[in-house]
Amino acid sequence: MTKPRIGIIGGGLTGLTTAYRLTKEDVAVTIFEAGDCLGGLAAGYDLAGYRMEQAYHFLYKTDEYILALVKELGLTDKLSFHKSSVSTYYDGKLYPMESPIDLLRFTPISFFDRIRAGVTVLWLQRERNWRKLSEITALEWLRKFAGRAVTDVIWEPLLRGKFDRYYDKVTMSWLWGRVLQRVDSRDAKLGGEALGYFDGGFKTVIEALEAPVRAAGYDVRFNTFVEKLWHDPATGEVVVTLRGGEEQRFDRVLATVPSNVLAKMIADYESINSTYFDKIRSVEYLDAAVLSFCTPQKITDFYWHNINTPNSPFVVFLSFSALIGTESFDGNNIYYIGDYIPPEHKYMSMPAEELKALWYAELKKMFPDFDPSQIIDDGLFRMRNAQHIVDIGFEENKLVPHETPCPGVLMCNFSQIYPMDRGTNYAVRDGNRMARLLMDTLASGTTDVTSPTNPPLTMPASSRKTEASHTLATAAK
Repeated sequence: MTKPRIGIIGGGLTGLTTAYRLTKEDVAVTIFEAGDCLGGLAAGYDLAGYRMEQAYHFLYKTDEYILALVKELGLTDKLSFHKSSVSTYYDGKLYPMESPIDLLRFTPISFFDRIRAGVTVLWLQRERNWRKLSEITALEWLRKFAGRAVTDVIWEPLLRGKFDRYYDKVTMSWLWGRVLQRVDSRDAKLGGEALGYFDGGFKTVIEALEAPVRAAGYDVRFNTFVEKLWHDPATGEVVVTLRGGEEQRFDRVLATVPSNVLAKMIADYESINSTYFDKIRSVEYLDAAVLSFCTPQKITDFYWHNINTPNSPFVVFLSFSALIGTESFDGNNIYYIGDYIPPEHKYMSMPAEELKALWYAELKKMFPDFDPSQIIDDGLFRMRNAQHIVDIGFEENKLVPHETPCPGVLMCNFSQIYPMDRGTNYAVRDGNRMARLLMDTLASGTTDVTSPTNPPLTMPASSRKTEASHTLATAAK
């Protein structure tokens, strides 16, 4: 008897974790990856000889799913947590945001508004009914409770930078989730928010997952584009049609692609469930452009810099070496610049050197001593569908189960993570769940398996204590 065949579309952390879990089952797996490496948004590359991520990544101390996987893979000694440091750049000046004193010294808003800003965040940390926050936008809620001055100077620039034209559409429950992540990731010994990073970067985890997948004989196909999925009722198989016309058949297929991409792949099934298609097509995404560079120059003492200056050409600047030190980089410094933009934005098509020059010029305005001529190496990456928009009514109008109208095809992507935001932790969680669900459908002989889109949310303890200034400065990042 032949082994059941499972196709996985997308070699990001969800697809790769699913494949890893399936190595313990008697199945044959093929991974179709459109890029040239595994890891998705956490994929690595070589920057001046150092293994870095194409987009900046880190772990929180509360990332229970990926931390459990790290332990299982024997990588705990490769993971270290470091104290984060945060600042806000506003009106040509850099303001530390590390303590209540720093917030009290934030002179762009009045003393009363500084107190109000801190109290608002402290209240958010203790709020447990996130559903009521899903019925109001973050901008509206902040203007009502934090006040217009605090919102205009601190929050609105962050929301505009993160969500561009959707800044006034994002639900408050999204921001609530970001606040809680930061509250629970504080470490008393380190004296602040603790962020985790691997020796050798996230590629350390990707390689540890890939090795058993390869050992199991699974087929991993890079630079392979899936154009269509359809179910053959005569055989009960799912047919995967690749660009160029090649077809492969599977008993089950997991698609980890964005919702709008899946809608095109299974468009033939819209008449079966038009509501499903309405939902997945209505999920809106922003793209991302990320530039990393290596230089011997030390530009800043802070890890994270929120750019709150109106019309800034990027939303965030971070010094990776300020977080983990320069020892791993032979004394050099690693920096990232990032921005979220709509798909049609010029950043997604303008020549790479032109975009680099624009961003380096802006960085020199912020840090006059910065010398672009000292850059040893850099890398620019542009990523489609990097951030989905969580707006009012998202749960009711855009959240769908993993089963699709195409029999035998499951979908799992980060737009199905709610109310928390997407990230490596939930990618691993969903990879674990998808492996179980795939095996359940094979065992039952049916594709009609009811699965919750989201498991019950484990609420943090209500006694968390933190410094409001740090949470306020980092919540939207």
